[in-house]
Amino acid sequence: MQATVTRPSASSDDPIFLALLARARTRDGAALEGLFTRFYERVQTDVHRRLSRDVRISRPWLKSRFSTGDVVQEVFRSVLGDLETFGGSSEDAFCGWLAIVVRNRIVDSIRFHEADCRDGRKGLSIPEDEEQLGPHEGTDPLAAAARAEQIQRLEEALAELDPKLQLLVRARAEDQASFQELAEQLGLGSESAARRAFFSAQARLALRLKDRTPRGQDGREPG
Repeated sequence: MQATVTRPSASSDDPIFLALLARARTRDGAALEGLFTRFYERVQTDVHRRLSRDVRISRPWLKSRFSTGDVVQEVFRSVLGDLETFGGSSEDAFCGWLAIVVRNRIVDSIRFHEADCRDGRKGLSIPEDEEQLGPHEGTDPLAAAARAEQIQRLEEALAELDPKLQLLVRARAEDQASFQELAEQLGLGSESAARRAFFSAQARLALRLKDRTPRGQDGREPG
């Protein structure tokens, strides 16, 4: 009887992938190019799907500003040079992690670019989702400025967390991946460990945001 050869699945700990990843962490050029060749097409498709979902659900402002061509390729290559937050050991986990990080960087770069443009035109930063604000908020400079300050405080507080926790909090807050998927991608051990890390990070964020909230002369929060 002929022996059956079992190929490792994309979700298994493939020694070839792990060796390639280890070399890429040392910024070996051939290994980085190998990861690009091996994963770019799959990740590009996933990023396109994620951004299309953003356009439909919460970020219509992306529609006229996003193209899944050179933009994804450029960001994809930059992410391969910064593998710090990936803690998994499988190709599936790596692809999921790549798609989240690439998508986040594209959204952030477009948002920051748009904020800079608005700063130049209006002298203040208006949030990217101003199209979805109330009938007066979108045209009221004070309301826009207050909202922009809230976003800035959140970003500053989030930036103080460990990079893995930043990714975990953002991925769950924006419903980009399940706790189980994030546990595998970030090397957190288990779904329950990812949940605990998320809720702990949320609590730390809440405290830091409270410390950053401006207070009036009477010591109370404005509003």
